[in-house]
Amino acid sequence: GDPVAIFVLDMGIKGAAYATILGQFVSFLICAAYLTRSRSFRLSLSSFRLEWRLLKQVMALGASSFLTQLSIVIVTIVNNILLVKYGAVSPYGADIPLAAFVVIMKLFQIVLNIAIGIAAGAQPIVGYNYGAGRYSRVRESVRFLTAACLGYNVLVWALLLAFPRAFILLFNDDPGLLAAGVPAMRVYYAAYVMMSFQMIGQNTFVALGRAKSAVFFSLFRKVILVTPLLLLLPRLWGLGAYGVFAAEPVSDVIGGAACFITMMCTVWREMKRPDEPAPASLQE
Repeated sequence: GDPVAIFVLDMGIKGAAYATILGQFVSFLICAAYLTRSRSFRLSLSSFRLEWRLLKQVMALGASSFLTQLSIVIVTIVNNILLVKYGAVSPYGADIPLAAFVVIMKLFQIVLNIAIGIAAGAQPIVGYNYGAGRYSRVRESVRFLTAACLGYNVLVWALLLAFPRAFILLFNDDPGLLAAGVPAMRVYYAAYVMMSFQMIGQNTFVALGRAKSAVFFSLFRKVILVTPLLLLLPRLWGLGAYGVFAAEPVSDVIGGAACFITMMCTVWREMKRPDEPAPASLQE
C-alpha cells in the first residue's frame, strides 16, 4: 500500500500515513469477518466478559511482545537524538546519518517481520505438544524453528551485507546518503544473523508459558544492552555516528547468545524426558 500511495498516487509521506491507516482498517474488517463466521465457535456478549484468571495469563505472555515493541520505540528515539548530535560534526552533516538510519530501520522492519512470522508461527505447535506431553515433538518443532529462522536470516544477512547500495537505492539515490549509508548499513547488520537465536529462544519461552524468561530477554537486549552501548560506543575510538550503528550488532551477539544458551540449558533439558502416555480415550 505504501509504495502505491507514495509513488503511483504521488502523495509522498502523507500517502504512507493514509496507506498505513487504511491497511489497519482493512485488517480489522478481515479479522471481524472471520470471528463472526467461524464454524468452531460462536461469539456472544458474554464472550467479551473479562475473566481475571485468563486475562492475567494472556497479559503475562503478551508482555514480551509488548515490551519488545515499546523498547524499539524508545531506542529509536535515542538513536535519532544521538545521530543528530554526532552527525552534526561528521563530514555528512546532521541530516544524512539520520536519513541513513531511517532507511536501515525500514529495511529492518521488513526483514524482521518475516522472521518474526516464522518464529511466532511455531508457537501454537510447540505449546500444544508441550501441553499434550509430547516432548519429542516439542524438540522436533524447536529444531525445525531453528533451521527455518537461521536459513532465512543467513540469506537476508548475506544479501544486506553484499548489496547495501542496491537496497538503499530502493529509497533514495542521494550521493551523500549512499556514501554514508553503505558503511553504516554494513555496521548495523554486521551480526544480524544472531537475531535468529534471540527469536528462537524468546518464542520458545512464550510457547511454553515461561513469561518471566520471555520478558527478561525482551528487555535485556533492547534496554539493558543497547541503551548503554548507544551512549558509550560513539565516544570510543572516534566512532561518532558509526558508534550509534555499532550498538546493534554488539547487542545482537550478546543478547542472542544469552537467550539461546539459557533456553538450551533449561527448556531443552526438560524436553529430553520421555513422552507422557496419551489419554485412554485416544488410545486404540
